[in-house]
Amino acid sequence: MSNNQQQRAKVVPAPFAKRIKKEEAAGRGKAQAADAGRMSKGRKRRWGIAVSWVLVVFLPTFLVGLYYFLFAADQYAVETRFAVRSSAPQLSGGLLSTLGLGLGGAGNDTYIILEYIRSREILRRIDKKINLKKRFRIPKKDFYARLGDNATYEDFLKYWRSMVTVNVDRTSRILTVTVYSFTASDARDIANAILQESERMVNELSERARADALAYAQREVANAEERLRAIRKKFLNFRSSTQQIDPAKQAQVQVGLIGKLEEQLTSIKTKLAEARSYLSENAPTIIFMKNKVSVLEDQIRKQKQRLGNKKIGRYGNSKKNSTLSAVLSDYEALMVEREFAEKLYVSALSGLEQARIMAGRQQRYLATFVKPYLPDKALYPKRIRNTIYVLLSLFLVWILGVLMVQSIKDRL
Repeated sequence: MSNNQQQRAKVVPAPFAKRIKKEEAAGRGKAQAADAGRMSKGRKRRWGIAVSWVLVVFLPTFLVGLYYFLFAADQYAVETRFAVRSSAPQLSGGLLSTLGLGLGGAGNDTYIILEYIRSREILRRIDKKINLKKRFRIPKKDFYARLGDNATYEDFLKYWRSMVTVNVDRTSRILTVTVYSFTASDARDIANAILQESERMVNELSERARADALAYAQREVANAEERLRAIRKKFLNFRSSTQQIDPAKQAQVQVGLIGKLEEQLTSIKTKLAEARSYLSENAPTIIFMKNKVSVLEDQIRKQKQRLGNKKIGRYGNSKKNSTLSAVLSDYEALMVEREFAEKLYVSALSGLEQARIMAGRQQRYLATFVKPYLPDKALYPKRIRNTIYVLLSLFLVWILGVLMVQSIKDRL
């Protein structure tokens, strides 16, 4: 018995001392039980964390590693690079260059080829040539990477887009095609088939452009010929109605005639003025000159009326009353229309000739910078790297999950 207990025993009576001892023993039992409960909860928590690590991190990583190192088949990658180029010079003039029929540029064709490589059409053609389905089903044990035996054509197209990647450089318009397959020769053969089909599509696009340009040029020539023919018919009707071949020359003759009559009139008036100085008004010479002046003035007035000083009618309504200026105005309008039709016809003929020249040569071609090669070794899949990525990703997810669970428990 300790000194404190002896002192307490001296002070506290015996019945009370026994009660105190019992309470102290009960308190020690509760403390021990609480410690045991805390130890049990800690063990359960550590056990739960260990189990969650096994389920979330270890087991998936083990399964992924098991797949990569036991089942995943080797994959070979072949890269080829090419671009769609044009050998046709840009037309400097004419209808074809004005309307832009696509004889020169090939920028848009690059994106057409890109979409074509990802399309169902090229898949169907290449599968028909080299039996793609058989090549993609070679690794029987690789259930994940191989093409399924019961895959639909939509699944086949999706699988094709995962095994063939296409990228384009927006500045240089160079296409980069990467093909993945389970053998080196298959990867090279598929890449060569893609190049052949792309070149076929480029030739088809070029042929369509040439045919469209040639057909358009021929239509323009036909329209220009019809327009020129209509203008010539108008000229024929005009000359038949006016009885004049060239009103412009007729106007020049008319103006010259008026000039000569005015000169004669001036000369007679001068002589008349001189004769009046020494002859009377009843003299035969004066009377003759007066009559000649009157005749000349009447002729000048009539010639000026014909020239257009007095506009009475037009040649379409009245041949007799048509003034030369009205006829000349219509003639000049027809001349302008004819000149425009002739220039348009010449331009259409030039465009047709250019279209024929362009149609005789290849406008677009496939320029291959990096040809398909036979790879030496399989670069894919990256077994160790992918397994480590999976491990790190799952470990990060597991850590975040544990912290969130503990935080929620602490708040409850």
